[in-house]
Amino acid sequence: MAKPFRPAHLALAMALAFPLNASADVAARVEFTAGDVRALAADGSSRVLARGAQVGSGDTVNTGSGRAQMRFTDGSLVSLQPQTQFRIDQYAFAGKPTEDRGFFSLIKGGLRTITGLVGKGNRSNYKLTTSVATIGIRGTEFSVAYGNSVNVTTGDGAVDVCNGGGCLTVSDGQSAYVADQNTIPVIVEIKTDLPPPPPSNAGVGGGNGVLPPPNNETFLVAEERTSDGGLDIVTPPPTTPSLQTGDGYYVFGQYTDQYGGYGGVVSLGAASAQFEGATLVAASNGVDQIQKVSAVEAHEDGIIGWGRWTDGTCVGTGNSSCFGQPLIDMHYVVGKPTPDLAALGGVVATYALSGYTTPTSSGGGAGGAVSGSLTADFSSYAFQVSMNVAVASTSFGVTGSGSIDSGTSAFAGSISNCTGCAFNPTGGYVYGFFAGSAAERAGMIYHFETGISGINQVSGAAVFTKTSSSPGGSF
Repeated sequence: MAKPFRPAHLALAMALAFPLNASADVAARVEFTAGDVRALAADGSSRVLARGAQVGSGDTVNTGSGRAQMRFTDGSLVSLQPQTQFRIDQYAFAGKPTEDRGFFSLIKGGLRTITGLVGKGNRSNYKLTTSVATIGIRGTEFSVAYGNSVNVTTGDGAVDVCNGGGCLTVSDGQSAYVADQNTIPVIVEIKTDLPPPPPSNAGVGGGNGVLPPPNNETFLVAEERTSDGGLDIVTPPPTTPSLQTGDGYYVFGQYTDQYGGYGGVVSLGAASAQFEGATLVAASNGVDQIQKVSAVEAHEDGIIGWGRWTDGTCVGTGNSSCFGQPLIDMHYVVGKPTPDLAALGGVVATYALSGYTTPTSSGGGAGGAVSGSLTADFSSYAFQVSMNVAVASTSFGVTGSGSIDSGTSAFAGSISNCTGCAFNPTGGYVYGFFAGSAAERAGMIYHFETGISGINQVSGAAVFTKTSSSPGGSF
């Protein structure tokens, strides 16, 4: 049975595995890999990583569809999720707090780490950087998931999460969400979602201190020395499973027609959805069908999915919403709707943007970053949404509102105000739904007119994560 987790004891125990005079070129040793894990060196050369391999400053570890765990010379552990790119920017450890360095970049993906001796004496000597926020430590164990936004959960100790909007200390057991590089980090109720590894029939070792062999798919996220010198394995908590092919999904999509014009909305309630990995590839409600031809974006967090097809097909035999047109640049959200909004007790819930597709425009202007928030009143069944959408170096501030269908958990409304547009009020709309057992997510597609040549109409998909709730009351 695993003993209570004590990161400070762990760091000291694991540091014994490396002498202080270890080679300056070696930052870490690979303890475990599954799949085709590779390291890209600073000179551009690539090599396969297996158990026992060494990595150093300048190396970028790419897990592909696999996983990896590394033990650094200061005793820290880093466990990398599938589809993760992790770079060792600068690392040095000689047991001298003023000279030790641990600077890393999470380019994409997710990781769980137990920090070691670097940064213990001088916190400024440890940083984990993403393009959205920088994470500093106070001696801790934490998890990070990074896509368009950042989610952080602290398991022990505390971390400081900082960006252009400000800094936030995330203490033991807390989680934080960072929408983008200029929005201040906020504390949220939902833990960072790092899916566990596939189950393995092999044992996980223990009293003899021997780690599992590479063909054992057990993912070591934490370990602690036992009294006899062995290792106890601390496994991650259960997480929400990924979206899988099945019935009961909602699909909302916004597409542009083949001539670059207005396009329209795909709305498939109670659809049968098909996925390839995170990508929605087809959906049907028994009457209307949509199918991907090619996709450029695909994301999902276990509760809701979102993405963009560059093109697709639509076959409608009934009250089709896409009338058999080609689906050009179709942005979509997909997930199972919240089964009972009334069970929420009429609260007012606030949501922060947690994911989005790169916005597209009918005029050809390139899309950029999106930020925003949503508020839902589950007593009056109304919502308000506010977003900043960047296209072709222009930032559009759009706001909208509408009503929520308490029976289906879907919502619809209009975008009426737009700063940055050639005219205000503008024309536009949103369609979406609430997902998760307690409406933990809101996903929507949006479309609005800008009146600006080279941009014209803007479309996209956005996903929001619930950050708080309070007693109900009309806005």
